Amino acid sequence: MYPIMLDLSDRPCLLVGAGQIAHRKLVSLLAEGARVTVVAPTVIEPIARLASEGTIALHERPFADGDVAGAELVFVATGMQTIDRQVVNAAKARGIWVNVADVPALCDFHLPSRIQRGDFQLAIGSAGHAPFAVRRLRQLFETKFGPEWSEWIAAAKRFRQRAQVAKLSPADADGAFDRWVGSTVDESTLAVRMPTAGEEAAWLSGNPATKAGRVALVGAGPGNPGLLTVRGLHLLRNADAVVFDRLAIPAIPLDLSDRIEMIGVGKEAGHHPVPQEEINQILLALARAGKRVVRLKGGDPFVFARGGEEAMVLRENGIECEIVPGVTAGIAAPAAAGIPVTFRREAVRLTFITAHEGGAPQVRWDLLAQDQHATLVGYMGVSNLAEVKSALMAAGMSGETPAAVIERATLPDQRSLRTSLAELPDAAQKAGIKSPAVFVIGSVVARAVALGSNPPRPLQGMRIAAFLPACTVALALQAAGAELLVAPRPLTRAARVVLAATPPSGWLIRSRAELESLEPERAAGGVLGSPPLWCGDAALAQAARQKGWTEVSVLDGSDGSLRELARRHAR
Repeated sequence: MYPIMLDLSDRPCLLVGAGQIAHRKLVSLLAEGARVTVVAPTVIEPIARLASEGTIALHERPFADGDVAGAELVFVATGMQTIDRQVVNAAKARGIWVNVADVPALCDFHLPSRIQRGDFQLAIGSAGHAPFAVRRLRQLFETKFGPEWSEWIAAAKRFRQRAQVAKLSPADADGAFDRWVGSTVDESTLAVRMPTAGEEAAWLSGNPATKAGRVALVGAGPGNPGLLTVRGLHLLRNADAVVFDRLAIPAIPLDLSDRIEMIGVGKEAGHHPVPQEEINQILLALARAGKRVVRLKGGDPFVFARGGEEAMVLRENGIECEIVPGVTAGIAAPAAAGIPVTFRREAVRLTFITAHEGGAPQVRWDLLAQDQHATLVGYMGVSNLAEVKSALMAAGMSGETPAAVIERATLPDQRSLRTSLAELPDAAQKAGIKSPAVFVIGSVVARAVALGSNPPRPLQGMRIAAFLPACTVALALQAAGAELLVAPRPLTRAARVVLAATPPSGWLIRSRAELESLEPERAAGGVLGSPPLWCGDAALAQAARQKGWTEVSVLDGSDGSLRELARRHAR
């Protein structure tokens, strides 16, 4: 259904029926200034009173086809199927839109449930199919939008008029409107406030310095986008700028708006292309420009992520800073490998360390080595596993202590190995384990034998990009272990960031329109390249080959096509 809002002031409308349901419709029509004629053989008292007062025209008789003449809209509320169809046929014969209460199939339009605060209106509809749900949603939202929204929408109207008088360019006007709404609406509580004249003048001039922006330090989790918190996702979608680390990229939603500035400040062991001091200045500059900033950090911002340093710099400079915790790799990686970091009567203490500083001299290896009821989890220590082993064993820890290392935890290409402390460095080197990885040392590692991850599925490790998430094939791919990347059409800047950092194994397309969307990307030789293309049917596959795609196959969701994809993936 296509939603519209109609001005019914002094417009003639016909209402057939005069019971309780008809009365509710009549009240809403009169509230909008419509001129209403009611036709019904029997009439309830409130409608009869409105007629006696001259508010409506009333004909107390059965409906006749000619009654629709001159009406711009027709409403039917008789509850009688024969009369309903008679009115509908008469209205349609004259090209007049008609609405029949509780009979969606006969309606040309439906009436949503509304919340109205002055000129502010929130309409909730279900195309006429679930009115009970709509009514209850309206009751829910009634409590969220108080009477202050009437004053707020009136202030918004005045601000728009000021922007028009100022003759701002479309881009400058959008910026001013973003600043106005972002500064007057609390996105968490839906509370609103009225701006001052000085604030509005600053927003119109493009100088929001009268009110600084704010920064949220958001933990992106260990990498799997499903482990990003709901609060973190909300802040990302409403940000003006996102400053992100390399390890946070897989968690970035591909459909973030192109209006959001994307700033990469990625770090990796031994290589910091953007020094921390410069990152601090980037955050301060963005906030001082009045922007809503998300500083997206892998894992948790306060666990070996220098989030505390950034928060202190921001608050020392008077910038509002929200901390949004994330799932830290020290818990997520062992869990993804089936290792419980604590276990009743066995492991009752948990220690996180960072072991990338050449043996981590601040670590009390003597205490850690002697604690048989603790689990040791190390971050950023792949290159120093030999030093960690030597320090622990020199302090008395047995070389037979179970140990594990997990690479790229929670991502499709996650790898893990279990061994002993004595063998850990050589085993990790032989397996080619690389950062980002977490090591775990302690008796609980042995529990992974019984608690290990689910058996590998046939498409485990595949990352498949698609435009349609809710199709049968996509669901079958996910059930077989593939990770589905839902991309917007056309691709956004955020999508390009994610796809460049973690290229998909291929693309699933279901229509010619989706194929055409990929063509400019492939022709430009950008982040897309020329990956394998899986098409929903043979005709689409043939069209792709004709356009020059070289690796094309049919993937229709059948068991045979999935088995063939799994066979190719296993090679």
